[in-house]
Amino acid sequence: MAPGRQTGFAAGKIPPETLLRAVYSRIGKRDKRVLVGPGIGRDSAVVKQNGTVLVFTADPITGTPSHIGQHSVEVNANDIATTGARPKWYLCTILLPVGTRENSLKGITREIHETAKRLGITVIGGHTEATRGIDRPIISGFMVGETRGRVLSAENGRPGDRILLTKTAGLEGTAILARDRAIPLKKKGVPEGLLKLARGYQEQISVVGEALLTAKLKGVHALHDPTEGGVLNGLWEMAEASGLGIEVWAEKIPVAPATQVICLTLGLDPLKLMSSGTLLLAVERSKLSMVQRALLNTPSRLTEVGKLTSRSKGRVLVRQGRRQVLRAVSQDELYKLA
Repeated sequence: MAPGRQTGFAAGKIPPETLLRAVYSRIGKRDKRVLVGPGIGRDSAVVKQNGTVLVFTADPITGTPSHIGQHSVEVNANDIATTGARPKWYLCTILLPVGTRENSLKGITREIHETAKRLGITVIGGHTEATRGIDRPIISGFMVGETRGRVLSAENGRPGDRILLTKTAGLEGTAILARDRAIPLKKKGVPEGLLKLARGYQEQISVVGEALLTAKLKGVHALHDPTEGGVLNGLWEMAEASGLGIEVWAEKIPVAPATQVICLTLGLDPLKLMSSGTLLLAVERSKLSMVQRALLNTPSRLTEVGKLTSRSKGRVLVRQGRRQVLRAVSQDELYKLA
C-alpha cells in the first residue's frame, strides 16, 4: 500500500491490528482501580470499587433488524457472565429510522423487558430517538454486572489448557439467516420445517447459566463467548488475549444439521458464522472430567475442540488432516451476504 493510502473498513468488527494502532492506546486518564481494560479478546472492563468488583460491557446489534431487543440483552449479558460476574443493570440507545411507528418501538422494548426479566436484569435507563441516515432500527446496549468472587478473562488461559465448547457453532447466525434470508433459502430448496427449527436457535443464545456455573470451578482458567467471526475467531481471540499458541481441531467442532444445510446452501463457513450461544472454556487438563460432570445436567453439549500451547508453537487449525495457520477472521460470514 502506498504511504498515506488507506482502504475503508468492511462491515463488521474493526481489524485487530487497527484497534491496536487507533483505539487501545487512547484510553484517557489512567485509573489504578481498573483491573481489566480494553484489549483484543477482552469483551468486558473490570473495576474494583469499595470491595465490590464491577464489570462493564457495551455491544450493538447491527447484523439483523429482527429480535434486536432480545439479542441486545442476551449478548451483553453473555459478556458479563463470562467474567464470572452476574449481569445486573442494562441501558441502551435505540436508534429508529424516521417514520418508524410506535408499535415497532413497543416490540423492541417488550423483548428487552421480557429478556431482562428472565435473566434477572434491571433496565435502568437509556436513550431513544428517530434519526436520519439509517434504514432499520439499531440498538446499542450497555450492561453492568458485579461479583465478590474471582474475575475471569480470556487472557487467563495457560499452556496445556484444553479448549471446551458448549452447544454448536454458528447458532446466532443460523437463526438470523433463517429469518432474514428465508425467501432465497426456500427458493433454493430449504424446507420450511428446517427453517423453523433454525429460527428456534434464537432461544439458545444466552450462555449466562453455563458461564456462571463453570466460572466457579477450579481448573477453569478462562471463558469466552465467540460472536462475530464465529468459533474460529473466538478461538483466535482466546489465544491472542492470553499471548499463547493454539491448536484447533476443525472436525471436532460440532455443527448442527440446520446450520450445515443453511451454510452449504449459501456457500458459507459455519465455523466463521456469528456464534453467540456458544461458550469457550480454557480448562486445566486434569480438571476436564470434573467440568464435564458439572455440565452433565444442563442442556449444553460439551466438546473438546483444541488446546492452548506455547506461543512459539504458533496458532494452528487442523482441517482434514492439514495444518494451516489460524488467523483472525476478517469478516463474519453473515456480512458477506449484505
